[in-house]
Amino acid sequence: MSIGKYVTNPGVIGSAFGAMSTAKRTQSMRKDWRRYLVWGSWLVSLALSVATVAMQEQDREYELEHGTDRKRKRRRKSR
Repeated sequence: MSIGKYVTNPGVIGSAFGAMSTAKRTQSMRKDWRRYLVWGSWLVSLALSVATVAMQEQDREYELEHGTDRKRKRRRKSR
């Protein structure tokens, strides 16, 4: 498991930069349940982007194993 694939992924980078905007947004908010919802939604987006990167290799292996090449599918549909 290489950390480099997570650090260089645009989804993870965007989600990480989202923490800065979330921090700015929540500074002016009252300390109530809405603040926790904002941070919770940021945390969910980060978790989803990390999970997507983690599953990419398994997706490639599945495509190779089952022969689900996208180009091949497009050719079949166009016939």
